[in-house]
Amino acid sequence: MNIAEFAALKVGDKITNPSLGTFEAAEIVETSDRGVSFKWEGTPVVFFAAANSTLWHQWLKTDETQQPE
Repeated sequence: MNIAEFAALKVGDKITNPSLGTFEAAEIVETSDRGVSFKWEGTPVVFFAAANSTLWHQWLKTDETQQPE
């Protein structure tokens, strides 16, 4: 993922991280100018990825996007 793709993430988007060796997806639950909050499937824990970090460089956006209600 590049910075433009990261900046375009919105609530409900799904991402994966192939470098973890798993195909589990995470859902974006909040966005801000500072970064995004996300939650991996099967866990209630919310994580934060700052825009100025390298955490999201290995992410791939999936086609399974859920629309917020």
